[in-house]
Amino acid sequence: MKTYVATKETEYFTNESIKEVLYAGDNKEAVFSKIDGTSGNRIILDVCFDGLRIKSFIRIHNDDWRVAFDKLGSTKKEVEDYNAKLIEAKFLLNVGES
Repeated sequence: MKTYVATKETEYFTNESIKEVLYAGDNKEAVFSKIDGTSGNRIILDVCFDGLRIKSFIRIHNDDWRVAFDKLGSTKKEVEDYNAKLIEAKFLLNVGES
């Protein structure tokens, strides 16, 4: 089950970060209605699946949203890297056995 958590972070001159949860729930439309028009130093939107954070988006000073964390993307990259290493290892084994 997907869960959406929107957090507003405001930093003051003392570098103290104040965090306020704007929304936590499973309704995608509701999270965007809660954060629409919200200003602050940072708005962070975490998307979780079965309790694991899979993606985070960040909006700084009302700019466009950007991806801050992508667990699925990084996991896909790791699998591709391991697959390339496995192919290379199989090749070396075949060369060694010949």
